[in-house]
Amino acid sequence: MSNAFFISPDNVNGNSFSLDKRESHHAFNVFRLGPGDVISLLNGKGIGYKAIIERIEGGIVHGRIEELIDQMGENSIEIIIAPALLKRDRFEGLIEKATELGVKEIHPLVAEHCTKRTVNIERCKKIIIASAKQCQRSYFPVIKEPNTMVKWLNKPREQCFAGVIGAKSRLKKFNYNKNLPIYILIGPEGDFSVKELDLLKELGVKLFSLGNRKLRAETAAQTTLSILNEFLD
Repeated sequence: MSNAFFISPDNVNGNSFSLDKRESHHAFNVFRLGPGDVISLLNGKGIGYKAIIERIEGGIVHGRIEELIDQMGENSIEIIIAPALLKRDRFEGLIEKATELGVKEIHPLVAEHCTKRTVNIERCKKIIIASAKQCQRSYFPVIKEPNTMVKWLNKPREQCFAGVIGAKSRLKKFNYNKNLPIYILIGPEGDFSVKELDLLKELGVKLFSLGNRKLRAETAAQTTLSILNEFLD
């Protein structure tokens, strides 16, 4: 598989392209690529390209686009994950895997049992881009500013599911409308509070279980997304 690089739409002119300085540095100095090498280009908005490097001038990589691929590396379904905040390294691992597994948006939540209540959004964006490039996704997931779970639930969402310890249903038991977004809530390490569980039930959020073991939140997120990818996409 060819190496992938971010390309701004402004740097595409017909069948020609130019990488910015940062991406050119990675192509030339890190990956040691040169004229004749095939690469992938990702614009972060859902468009991918297969391209060939033609020359390097002034430290900038220039080349020719061979093929445009709409929705390159993207799922046919729209999944939005709303995970409760975790400690930094674990939350960053969660968003990295969520990106690889095709989510469109990440909505960090502050639940009652959260020990972490803030997140470095700019750092998370860099992780998302790096992960998208690694798995060659043409769309870079959007990460929102953290919101309390109560406020987040104030907005009606038709297909909303929450992973809950001890829930009776499994993900494959539900009916899904593939034309509508699927929202997935992942609770904190201590699970949702009694108040939060009551609110989920009151609002008609569908509760699901991932088995009889207590999983780490980041494991639960990855498992949930893997299951949805397997039987919905």
